[in-house]
Order: sequence, then structure tokens, then C-alpha cells
Amino acid sequence: MSILMLEEITKVYEGKVAHLAINQLSFEVEKGEFLAVMGPSGSGKTTLLNLISTIDRPTSGDIMINGLDPLQLKSNDLSLFRRRQLGFVFQDFNLLPALTVEENMVLPLTLDGQPVSVMKEKVNKIAEQLDLTTILEKRPFEISGGQAQRTAIGRALIHEPSII
Repeated sequence: MSILMLEEITKVYEGKVAHLAINQLSFEVEKGEFLAVMGPSGSGKTTLLNLISTIDRPTSGDIMINGLDPLQLKSNDLSLFRRRQLGFVFQDFNLLPALTVEENMVLPLTLDGQPVSVMKEKVNKIAEQLDLTTILEKRPFEISGGQAQRTAIGRALIHEPSII
């Protein structure tokens, strides 16, 4: 079974002049597979990511993640699904400035009510992999851009999502 399947996805932005952003796009991604999305400005890359991440809804077509259509979920269930199944790494990091590197990384686990022992174990493992162990107590304004990006990557990976 595919981890991600898009079937005949179309997205039209309505307005004075309708804009067809994505037209009948279909593809599948298997577990462990890497997919790069490339194209010129305005070609629909961000729209595609917004559709996959359930931030936006397609005009038509189906999106399945782990065999489930997340857009059929109620609002609270969709939030839980997004938090548990999807890992986000934003271009501008989206780290919370009042939190330390460690606190930013464990945020998804905190929201899920995971035990502190589990959070410590997972953050230490990922911090070591991403060379962040020496800065766990620093705040985002005290670290470099590369360290901030690695912190955001750690936050995206810590809950072992199906899709990043």
C-alpha cells in the first residue's frame, strides 16, 4: 500500500478570474521513498504541499495518506492526524522564540501528552543525530540559521511521522 496517493487532484482558486493551480494530478509514494517537487514560480508547488498537508482542500480528486482520506475527518481528528502523521519543516523554521531548542523539538510530543521520559529519550537521540546536543538549552535567537533549521527538522522528525 502507498503511504501517499493522489488521484486526479484538481485545485481551482475562485475569484473574478478563476485560476487552475493543479489539473488532474495523480501519483503515489511508497514508504521510504523520497519525492522532490520542482517547478517555476506559480506552477503549483505550494498548492500541492498545502493539499497534501490538509491545510487546503482540492476542488476535486482524492488524497489518501496511509489508506485514509484525512479530509473526511472532523476538525479535532484532523488536527490530531496532522500532528501525528505529518512532519513539517518550514522555510522560515517557525520556532517559538520563548522556547529552548529542546522545548521546540519536543513540542509535538508535549501536545500529545507524552511522558517526560519518552520526550527526553527521543530529543537526546535526535539532537545527537543532528549535532544539537550542545545547544539544547539555547533559545532560537541565540543559535545560527543552520542550527535553527536542524532544530526545525528535529521537531518534524521527533514523533516519527508517516510523511515529512
